[in-house]
Order: sequence, then structure tokens, then C-alpha cells
Amino acid sequence: MSIDPKSMRQRFAALTTAHAGLRVGVPARCAPAGLGPVVPGGRTVGRVRPARHAGSVDIFLEAIDRAAPGDVLVVDNAGRTDEACVGDLVVLEAQAAGLAGVVIWGLHRDTVDIRAVGLPVFSVSVQLSDPVSE
Repeated sequence: MSIDPKSMRQRFAALTTAHAGLRVGVPARCAPAGLGPVVPGGRTVGRVRPARHAGSVDIFLEAIDRAAPGDVLVVDNAGRTDEACVGDLVVLEAQAAGLAGVVIWGLHRDTVDIRAVGLPVFSVSVQLSDPVSE
């Protein structure tokens, strides 16, 4: 069964992840510990477009190019806390391609600029040297 991204967001807007998964018959899985939204209360839903960090953002740009509007870019950086592999420029590219959000198993940078973009972004944490304004 295929569902368009807009209908998916409408169907799952009021549901938790576990409820949404149960509704479509997908077993619930947990994100890595510490993963959370850059903007408190952030939510996203969509098909996953995975990319594993290999030292360059090119892999993210390729994943974004292959993604359909409404997909969610999921970046695997193995939960590393010694580098931030996604910043505002990747988030801007994802937004321009119509993606519904970005999830990073690792750190992000450019918090203030990412918040200004407005696309839902989730990461393990912010890079320690990144200034964060509340």
C-alpha cells in the first residue's frame, strides 16, 4: 500500500510513533538514547531516506537528490560525539527538495541557523562549540 506524504502526515499528526506504527502494521522501534528535536516539540513523519556518513556531505546530497518530497533524511554517523556531520546547508538542501525532516544519529551544528530554517531536525545533541540561543 502506498500513501502520499501529505495524507501520511494528516493521518499520523495526532498519533505517537508507536501508535502510528501499530496502525500500519510496523513494529515499534526506539531511536538511539539522547536523540531529540533541535526545536522542542518538533515532529516529522515520512518515508526514510537513509545515508551513512563517510566523511563528506556528498552522500547526504545524493540521498536528498534520490528522495521524494515528504521523505525524511536519516543520517547514520554511528552516534559520534566528536564531530558534527550535518549543518544548516544540508538542512536547507533538504528543505528545498521538499523533505519532511532530518534525523541524525550523531551531532548537528549551526543550531541557530537550523532553527531559523524551520525544517524539523533531530539529533543526539548539538556540537559543544556551537552557540545555542534559547
